[in-house]
Amino acid sequence: MLNKTTEKAYISKSFQALGTSNRLNIYGCQSQKIPELIIKRVLEIDDRMSAFKAESDVSKLSQSAGHSFVTIHKDTFELLYRANEISRLSGGAFDITIRPLVELWEIGKKGDFVPYSSEISERKKLVNYKDLLLDKKSCSAFLQNQRQAVDLGGIAKGYAADEAKRILAENGVENAIINFGGNIVTLGTHPNGRPWEIGIQNPLAPTGVYLGSLSVVNQTVVTSGSNEQFFIKDGVRYHHIIDPRTGSPAQSDLLSVTAVCSSSVDADALTTALFILGPDEGLKLLKLLNAEAIFITNDLKIFVTEGLIGAFKLAENQ
Repeated sequence: MLNKTTEKAYISKSFQALGTSNRLNIYGCQSQKIPELIIKRVLEIDDRMSAFKAESDVSKLSQSAGHSFVTIHKDTFELLYRANEISRLSGGAFDITIRPLVELWEIGKKGDFVPYSSEISERKKLVNYKDLLLDKKSCSAFLQNQRQAVDLGGIAKGYAADEAKRILAENGVENAIINFGGNIVTLGTHPNGRPWEIGIQNPLAPTGVYLGSLSVVNQTVVTSGSNEQFFIKDGVRYHHIIDPRTGSPAQSDLLSVTAVCSSSVDADALTTALFILGPDEGLKLLKLLNAEAIFITNDLKIFVTEGLIGAFKLAENQ
């Protein structure tokens, strides 16, 4: 139970940004300036990293593809640099230049549209993280071929969530939970002193029906699954997680992957890479990034990495 003083010192704030709904739950805090600082920061990130805003760094980078380097904000440079590192570490399973394929498929926007194999082959030629050149001295970036484009859609949420956590910590907040479109970031513990309990969605059930829960302290938890956006055509299930190596939705016998680590940016990229790689290959990447994961297979089998044993508990009805 929270005492009366702690109950009063609680702020909950919701807002829209980065194409999703976001929520801050801040404990032991009475200053409305802190959530406002976070919202301002997140909106800045959105303006710089959205592919749907003509003046964003991402749009300028795409427009200059194959022509010249473009100067970008240090925020965007920092995120592109980390995204490129994870692209390399994952062997291209996560690829920051995936956008041409995402735009071709547009799962969730084009009904049951399936591109021709020739279209997929053409777009695949544009996807190669090695074609993104970054110049730290001038804080500039360059895509080597025309029509190439980067996609910061998912990991920009992770970057924003990490920034929110930084702002809270710098302002003396010890207990908070951040939810940016499913990117969960925890600061400290629950005010009752116990770990935060994060529900792990049953990927075959309506939102809010959990297979289990995960106890975390000061960690980020991100889940990606084939249940989020998909369609079925001629008996084949097509979902939104595109494998850069095939140009089509990943076929790894997984329904969802949850990544757990200290960085929300890393967790964001990891869920995509792990979903594509599968558990066996994914374990190597987890070790490289000092992260843990929960894999849920097509037949609802659950695999939990060693570091989460004891932290993950199955729901009573499972």
